[in-house]
Amino acid sequence: MQLTKTHIILFVATLITTFLAGYLQGGNIVSGISFSLSLLFILGSHEMGHYYYGRKYGILITPPYFIPVPPPFIAGTMGAFIRIKSQITSKRALFDIGVAGPIFGIIAAIPVLLIGIKLSQIVPVENIGEAEVINLGDSLIFSFFVDMILGSIEEGHDIFLHPVAFAGWIGLFVTALNLIPSGQLDGGHLVYSLFNKKIHSFISHISIISIIILGMGTEPIVNLLSSFNIDLNIPEHFLFQGWLGWVIWAFLLVIMGTKHPPTIYEESDIGTKRKIIAVITILIFIGSFMPVPFSL
Repeated sequence: MQLTKTHIILFVATLITTFLAGYLQGGNIVSGISFSLSLLFILGSHEMGHYYYGRKYGILITPPYFIPVPPPFIAGTMGAFIRIKSQITSKRALFDIGVAGPIFGIIAAIPVLLIGIKLSQIVPVENIGEAEVINLGDSLIFSFFVDMILGSIEEGHDIFLHPVAFAGWIGLFVTALNLIPSGQLDGGHLVYSLFNKKIHSFISHISIISIIILGMGTEPIVNLLSSFNIDLNIPEHFLFQGWLGWVIWAFLLVIMGTKHPPTIYEESDIGTKRKIIAVITILIFIGSFMPVPFSL
């Protein structure tokens, strides 16, 4: 399927809103441009991975629709999506189309992260003042590159992220969101192609329950049960405050549905090569996932 006026208008609008988001972060035009191009490069790579393999298998698939969101939304976009308008032929095709997005996206995000972290600064926390700031969660991949490039950070100091680094961080976050194994997310495609409908449905529901718990946090749940004299004796390192965004995401996943449409040919085995790629993709999910992405 070809580009339409809608695709172009949404892309241009997202260029503008992401530029404004980057400008507000760095306070100058260079920050706006660098953030916008970096983020759209990652998001575009993710969606073009799906699009390329969809076209390869002869699937009716649209180019990506970008979603502009004006400031004060800090990213300037809610990402992008493609629409698949025909039934996918086989589980092998489903797997390739599903995992191509996260893999293309992470390949694009890594150089952006490397450049962005290099441009970031380590500043004393006292310099931030008493203003309320947004703290970003650390994924395993993000922490690895920070340690590799900036080394250990002294107590009383923190990283002031360059807009390019923030674009890379968003790339990791979007990758993790898409790889949650539920419904028709990329992670859901992976699970359906590896197993059957029943296992896919079971994992989808478990995933939603898990992220609801992440959203509520274990500490409030334990405190509530304690008020009814119910003591679960949960170790202290398992107690945490949740992030409400996960509850909202779980609600959206329920609305989108936990079922997955069947492929035309429901072959039982996708092959050893794809199973190895599946393991790599799961590791990408683990490496990019953040239990509490944002906090004040």
